[in-house]
Amino acid sequence: MLIRKATTRDLEFLIQIDRKNEGLTLTQETMLMNEDLDQHRRKIARFVTEDNRGAFIYETNGERRGAILFSESNRDTIYPPDWKTIFHELDRGLFQKDGRFLEVFNLWVDPCCRRTGIATRLKLELEQEALRRQVNVVYTHTEERNEHVLELNRKLGYVEVRRGPIWDDVIRVSLIKQL
Repeated sequence: MLIRKATTRDLEFLIQIDRKNEGLTLTQETMLMNEDLDQHRRKIARFVTEDNRGAFIYETNGERRGAILFSESNRDTIYPPDWKTIFHELDRGLFQKDGRFLEVFNLWVDPCCRRTGIATRLKLELEQEALRRQVNVVYTHTEERNEHVLELNRKLGYVEVRRGPIWDDVIRVSLIKQL
């Protein structure tokens, strides 16, 4: 078992797992997000090339069995009007003084390995990354129908801070963990 930082060698794998859209209700908005392959490649490449983003790969016997992609965000950023985010709806007191937090973009585990602790290990590695970056909040969201994901997050100490639609009509649960 090995958890390592993703590199450009992992790009095709990361694109493949992101395009699966597992755990997402397919709406017109979610289908359009990954429609343009070149644009999608550029979006995912940012997780292995930019300092404010990252990804970790979970490997067993040289096989990639899981991944977590994240970005360092800031609750106080002024987003463009067409950018659908709910960060300003969240209580400012939940965030550190400079507003920074790590945001989970995607957490994926190979279906043959689910419920074996891989997601837990990846989330714990992400928390260590947050501490290395001197960030004390991790944010994630999932659809309310994903009970197993909500259960995992609660087990790890995440607290629900919002429930409602974000970029489409699907109800999502926003959770944070203060480190």
